[in-house]
Amino acid sequence: MLRKRALTRRIAIDDVGEHNRRMWERLAEAGIPYTRPLGRPPRDARGKRRFLDELTRGRLRGIDLDGKRVLSLAGGGGWDAVLFAELGATTTLFDISRRQLATVRALARDRGTKLRFVHGDMRDLSAFEDGEFDIVKHHHSLVFVPDAKRVIGEVARILAADGVYVFSTMHPVALRMQETWTGTGWGFKQRYFDDGPIPFEDALWEFGSVKVEARTVEYGHRTSDLVNACAKNGLVVDGLWEYSPSYEGGEPGSADELERWLPAYLEIRARRAGKRGGGVRRSTRRTATGSR
Repeated sequence: MLRKRALTRRIAIDDVGEHNRRMWERLAEAGIPYTRPLGRPPRDARGKRRFLDELTRGRLRGIDLDGKRVLSLAGGGGWDAVLFAELGATTTLFDISRRQLATVRALARDRGTKLRFVHGDMRDLSAFEDGEFDIVKHHHSLVFVPDAKRVIGEVARILAADGVYVFSTMHPVALRMQETWTGTGWGFKQRYFDDGPIPFEDALWEFGSVKVEARTVEYGHRTSDLVNACAKNGLVVDGLWEYSPSYEGGEPGSADELERWLPAYLEIRARRAGKRGGGVRRSTRRTATGSR
C-alpha cells in the first residue's frame, strides 16, 4: 500500500478541514478501499460480532453493545456503524465526507438498519450533548487535523461516565520517515518535536488499478501529546498499541518495507473517569443530515 501525501505549506485550520474534505470526496468517488465497506459479515449475531471485533482489532471485545449509545467518528464508508446498530446499539455515524455518509446510508437502507447520520468536522461536535455516548470508535483520521487535543476534548465532553473511547492515527515516527529512503536506509523529513504539516512530494493513492491524486494535509501527533490530552480531559488510558497492517515488508524504500521495521499506526483506548456532575448541556447547533 502506498501512503497518502500532504501539502507542504502551512494553512489555516478552516482551510485544512475544507481541503481534506475535498480530497476525501475525491477518494470516495474513486472508490478506494478506505471509503467503502469491504468483505461481507455473517448473518448471525455471533458472526457479526466476530467480524466487528476483527475490524476493531479486539479493542472493544467483551463489551456488550446491546442498548449502548455508540458514535462511529469519522467512520463513513465502512461496516462499523452498521454492525454496531445490528448488534443492538443506538448508533450515530459522523463524517466530513457526504459521499461516504451516503455510502453507509445506502448500505443501511438495503439491510433495514436504523442509523443516525451527522455531517461535520471532528473538531466541532456541538451537534451532541454532554455525556451522550457510551462508546466512541474513532477511525484513522486524527492525522488529518492540526489540533488533535481539541478533538479529544470534544470526545471527552460527549462521552458518558465510564464510557470508552478508542482512536487511532498514523504513527508519528514512521510518518516523518516516509519518502526519505536513501538507498541504504531512511531519514527524517521533520523533527519529532516539530509541529505543522509533514511535507510530502507524492500525492498518489494507489490500490491495484485504482490510482487517485489527492494531496491531503497530514500531521504526526506525538504520542505524549495524545496521552496527556486524554488525562487532561478526564480520560484514563487503559490500552496503547503500536502496529502495522502487515509485517511482510516490500520493495526497498517502500512504505510496506518501512512498516515492517516501524509501526504504521498508533492506537489508544481510554475510559471516562468518575461521575459526570451537573446537568446535561444541550447544543444550540445541530448538523444532523437525517436518520433512517
